[in-house]
Amino acid sequence: MHFEGRQGETTINTIICTVGASLRKLCNMSSSEVADRLLHLSDPIGNRDFGAEINSLASILSQSVLSSRDYLYFLTSDTEEGKKIGAALKLFFERSEHMHFREVFVTSITDLDDSRPEDFQNKGLRNLVKIIADIYKHHIDNLVINATGGYKAQIALSLAFGMGVKIPVYYRFETFNGVIKLPPMPLSLDVELWLENKGLLDTLEMNPVINEKDLEREYDYRINFSSLPAEIKLLIDREQDSVGHMLSLSPMGEVFVQACRLSLGKLDVEATLKESTVPVENRLKKSYKEAHSNKMISDNQSFIDKLLSIPFIEEVSVRGSSQRFDRNEFVCKQFGEIIKA
Repeated sequence: MHFEGRQGETTINTIICTVGASLRKLCNMSSSEVADRLLHLSDPIGNRDFGAEINSLASILSQSVLSSRDYLYFLTSDTEEGKKIGAALKLFFERSEHMHFREVFVTSITDLDDSRPEDFQNKGLRNLVKIIADIYKHHIDNLVINATGGYKAQIALSLAFGMGVKIPVYYRFETFNGVIKLPPMPLSLDVELWLENKGLLDTLEMNPVINEKDLEREYDYRINFSSLPAEIKLLIDREQDSVGHMLSLSPMGEVFVQACRLSLGKLDVEATLKESTVPVENRLKKSYKEAHSNKMISDNQSFIDKLLSIPFIEEVSVRGSSQRFDRNEFVCKQFGEIIKA
């Protein structure tokens, strides 16, 4: 996705809009034909032929919420129907004389397809939250969310994210004449709870699903699920199958992780780390019998040397290496006052 957001300003110039199937009846036409038809209609707030997305966006614009119409992001399902509707909406808002936006983007949310319920639950909804968080990073507080269109779960997660980072969320109920700004929930993010469980939550956030045994073997993270805080258990899906208990971050858990990360960036926090007393030459711990890990160390020796030389590093432990778990992410886990990298 391409971004041109202007951070640091207090003006609202951006809308994120979830997309549903209110224009489904026009999907026998091409996206361009749908846009042309919509452009010839009148009364975009009251005329339901425009569909829920245009009805609600027109209502938001009529309330002078935006100081300028710069960026509009449509988030669609991972279906041909959703992609076609998204493309039609993009053309409409690019061509509209009275509701024109300078830049219009359409993103299809991978795996957000209700014909594949397992992928929808485990991947699609979490991917939706990640995309919203990514857009937010580039616009910070210069945006609002229009959560009128889409699946009920899609709407709920968009609302939860908006409330979590304290940006306005708008919704148009079926019987209402226009959108309403949803009142903020009397809740606040428990960033300390996130920090205390960051290692586990970050690991789950990187994996669609992971076996508890793999969590210990590959990440050196041992957990006793029953002893986790009740608030953390609510953020994790845990199911038993033939190979043991499988763990994954729930969609609401994804909202919690992303919102806490973004909120932490806004806090005025100063952190200091103690200088390590362990000699640099004694900081690397590895298995000399494990060929894969020794090859990984050899291939990345320059990076590992730099890591070992960082003043606060206590230990770099290489327990093994597996192509199955290769990824570009750098994993950093917190255990109380100790950081394991």
